[in-house]
Amino acid sequence: MRRLLIVSAALTTLICVSRASGEDFEVSIHHVELQDPGLKAKVGDTITFVNHAGIAHNLYLTYEDGQIETLDTQPPRTSKRTVLKQAGHVVVRCWIHPIIRMELDVAAK
Repeated sequence: MRRLLIVSAALTTLICVSRASGEDFEVSIHHVELQDPGLKAKVGDTITFVNHAGIAHNLYLTYEDGQIETLDTQPPRTSKRTVLKQAGHVVVRCWIHPIIRMELDVAAK
């Protein structure tokens, strides 16, 4: 069964989260803002960021211990995928647009 959550942060911003399976999440980016969609993720889960905005982004994840994982430049209409590596608090931000921010707590396996 597929669940779909839609979070509207502003008239021009929309983040869609879909849990395709027990371990895969998809976050769709519209415009230049991320809101915490309430992911219930655990170590080993995959998050795919889909850029539906008309501008490029460059997302990166900062783990609780300070480790940073960059997803590199993501042009419009492309996807970047990451596997969550550590339990704890994770912050997702954009190098290009510092206002973009999403926080999630990753559970152990």
